[in-house]
Order: sequence, then structure tokens, then C-alpha cells
Amino acid sequence: DPPAYANGPVQGYRIFCTETATGREQNVEVDGLSYRLEGLKKFTEYTLRFLAYNRYGPGVSTEDVTVTTLSD
Repeated sequence: DPPAYANGPVQGYRIFCTETATGREQNVEVDGLSYRLEGLKKFTEYTLRFLAYNRYGPGVSTEDVTVTTLSD
């Protein structure tokens, strides 16, 4: 969902995806409210964070969400 309080219209979102074991982080800029992460390793734990940004800069990121991929 969009942020509850924003200091202007949201221009986009950033997703930060970190492979827990290696600490390797990727970030992706997204225009909409959904995005499909691809190229993830099987049976691997990842930590995700999300933030919204507008013309004034980035907002506060979410708390970390930890997920583990399945076989496919």
C-alpha cells in the first residue's frame, strides 16, 4: 500500500533485496504497487525492504521481511 502520510505524490518505490548468507544486495526501482522478483536462487533466504520516494527524496523504509525461496 502507498504510505499513510506522504509529503507529496509518490513517484515510485524501491525494493531492496539482500541474500542473507552473502549480504549481496540488489535494489530495483518500481513504478507500480506490484513487482515480480526473478533470478532468485532456490532454497535461499532473502531479506526485503521497501520504500517510497517522491520529488523530495526517499521516505523511511519498511521493516525487514525475511523470505525463503522454494524449489521453483
